[in-house]
Amino acid sequence: MTSEWHDMSALALGDGIGRGEIDANELCEHFLARIERIDTEHDIYLRTTPERARAEAAAAAERARKGLRLSPLDGVPISWKDLFDTAGDVTGHGAKVLQERVAASDATVVARAGRAGLVCLGKTNQTEFAFSILGINPNYGTPANPFDDDVARLPGGSTSGGAVSLARGLAAAAIGSDTGGSVRVPAAWNGLVGLKTSFGLLPLKGVLGLSTSMDTVGPLTRDIADAAALFSALAGRYGAGNSHAPDLAGADAARLGLALPAKLVWENLDAGVERAARGAVARLEAAGVTISEAEIPQFAEIEELISHFGPFHAAECHALWHVYIEARPNLVYRPILERIRLGGKMPASEVEGAKQSIRKVAPALHARIREVGVLAMPTIAISPPAIAELENDMEAWMAANIMTLRNTRLGNFLDCTALTLPCGKDDNGIPVGLMLMAPPRWEERLLRMASAMEPILLK
Repeated sequence: MTSEWHDMSALALGDGIGRGEIDANELCEHFLARIERIDTEHDIYLRTTPERARAEAAAAAERARKGLRLSPLDGVPISWKDLFDTAGDVTGHGAKVLQERVAASDATVVARAGRAGLVCLGKTNQTEFAFSILGINPNYGTPANPFDDDVARLPGGSTSGGAVSLARGLAAAAIGSDTGGSVRVPAAWNGLVGLKTSFGLLPLKGVLGLSTSMDTVGPLTRDIADAAALFSALAGRYGAGNSHAPDLAGADAARLGLALPAKLVWENLDAGVERAARGAVARLEAAGVTISEAEIPQFAEIEELISHFGPFHAAECHALWHVYIEARPNLVYRPILERIRLGGKMPASEVEGAKQSIRKVAPALHARIREVGVLAMPTIAISPPAIAELENDMEAWMAANIMTLRNTRLGNFLDCTALTLPCGKDDNGIPVGLMLMAPPRWEERLLRMASAMEPILLK
């Protein structure tokens, strides 16, 4: 049975542990052995935490024997992006300039996961400082998308290693961060579910930042049920006698409605992406989901604001990290270095002006969604290009970064809850994601909707 463990959902593994069919110690060793055998270049995991993993697995196994499990995920091994502090380990934000930084304590969400019994396998690769959606990191090596055996394609970022760790069976789930799409983009390109939580809902203490006004934490999982369970763990709903997860049972596709934004997000799609996404919408409609088209003027407004003010979160990133990058700029990948330096040139009045304008637009979008229904769109407009085409071509890198970000970043700037779920594959066999976008704090409602849509989209 061990040969199948890495293909099972996190909840299925947890259920096996609870039933006594899976030993948490053996499960941990299974994943550690796979990491050692498959991740030979160490471009998926920047570092593993075997001592911690074994200790946590042993404790989970003992609880299972005594019938004292902390949650349905107790004993399940997962990966963490290299921006979550884990006590005594290097947390380096995917950057060489932070490779000596050792965390004194666990991030709050890591501690919560521990209280749910989850096992920490290690820290996964990411874009430096989480400041790109493509996933390229020449300093540590870029983990290739596992869905093309012939061409090394982008994994998506910045949670690149996290997505690939799950897609290649090196973890049962992955935890990442999302500031412009950094959970949803790699999830979509790797055939996974990715949940972008509402800003401020999950604590950022012990999470290395990119943007103080938009950073969020979220899970990448094999299915919606796992996403709901991991969300509950990160929200501190498990442990100490508390066990609450979103109720996904009984959702009926025939009672759901989706609105397709009339402009921008459905435009200029790669042919394979459009075919898969339109086909997914057609399957949902055939199953009874009400599909309508709606004008969403706030999308155009936010694009105009970004065009006028620039990416103001670059200023926040510069404030956080410029001392480190300017001390050793030769260690930072040039496109990332230039983007952070750009943030240092942005006037404070422009940064604040952008934030004030966005605070006016976001509530109007939330009201519009309540009027027309949850928004649906392709998660990413394009299929992943080859890594070699972009790595040393800054112009091509920037163009791909903008198009990859186009749809997902709207949810971050406009303070939305969003998730992506697999809806098909493009002409090269690369997964395509369908994104659902809703007002903040709609996580449970969105997960419930997605649980009804998931079996339809998998047909």
